Amino acid sequence: MYKFIVTIDCQPGTRDKILSRAPEAQAAARAEPGCIAYDFYTCTDNPDRLVFVESWADRAAHDFHMQQEHTTRFIAWHEQFHENLVFETIHAAG
Repeated sequence: MYKFIVTIDCQPGTRDKILSRAPEAQAAARAEPGCIAYDFYTCTDNPDRLVFVESWADRAAHDFHMQQEHTTRFIAWHEQFHENLVFETIHAAG
């Protein structure tokens, strides 16, 4: 499984702009082959932070996702609202 967390620190006041399009991106990603989970959250102690948690069957499934027009369009659109972005690949401990 290929799993990761994307943390976006948004410019103040822009979080809701990203959230307005996130459900559409989520639905498109979840419909792709190899998508196990695609969820997004708001941070409870920082209102300008969004956290996306994605799980894919493997790296190839995620690579396919990253080549999709809906993915490139969503990323290009929300990048204008970033102050910072962190991409972390994660693995189950144990």
